Amino acid sequence: MEQLIGAQIRNVLEKRGMTVTEFAKRINKSRENAYSIFSRKTIDTGLLKLISEVLDHDFFKQYSTEFNVLEAAYEQNLAENKMLRDYNLLLRKDK
Repeated sequence: MEQLIGAQIRNVLEKRGMTVTEFAKRINKSRENAYSIFSRKTIDTGLLKLISEVLDHDFFKQYSTEFNVLEAAYEQNLAENKMLRDYNLLLRKDK
């Protein structure tokens, strides 16, 4: 199961050994707001960019990779669909 972005942020924060108080200061948020970030499913890209800089971790990379994989699968499905349509037309002509 894919981990929520907030949980990913918390994991990286803990790996960096940074306190929540320091993290909150560096992203210009209250401590309470920082804790609320850890439970989020989604996050504003501007805030995620700042968090990426503060924690020196590229949170966007994972989502870029997932998008590229999905885009490649989509393109492959389009090509297969076209091939099947062409094959279907050929079969109909043989009748």
